[in-house]
Amino acid sequence: MTRTTRTSPSAEPTLDAPTEPQSGDVAAVLIALQHLRSQIAFVNDQMAKRLGVGATDFPALGHLSVQGDTAPKKVGEALGLSSGAMTALADRLEAGGLVTRLQHPTDRRSFVLALTDEGSKGVNDAGATYGRAVQEALPASRRPVAEAVFRDLGDALRALAW
Repeated sequence: MTRTTRTSPSAEPTLDAPTEPQSGDVAAVLIALQHLRSQIAFVNDQMAKRLGVGATDFPALGHLSVQGDTAPKKVGEALGLSSGAMTALADRLEAGGLVTRLQHPTDRRSFVLALTDEGSKGVNDAGATYGRAVQEALPASRRPVAEAVFRDLGDALRALAW
């Protein structure tokens, strides 16, 4: 089932009751997305095991790889983690030699998390796996379309999030 969005003149969009089942083409896309999500979860779990971390810790490494040295609070916000959960995650990643805590560049009272060489290698290995999958699954001519579709879907989901 899906939800429809109802807009009122003076308010943000709100979610309405579930609608009738989607047409066949939309349902097929949703099934394909679920398949992709499952495969991404599987690959991430395998990568996390190779690095000796939990599947919930692995996305933090990816976040740091993309964003660079980042305050734990910002990493936690991006991953939807509480402060306590983020502290425990940072401790695990540091104990595993995948991140290090560095002095914050502008606030001497705080610190940032930075990938170590080992952490960077683990993220790069995962990126290489995903890169190979994209190369095998999508001819070069279709990659810009896939990128646009993924971005548009992400933007639409964020706009509809409740």
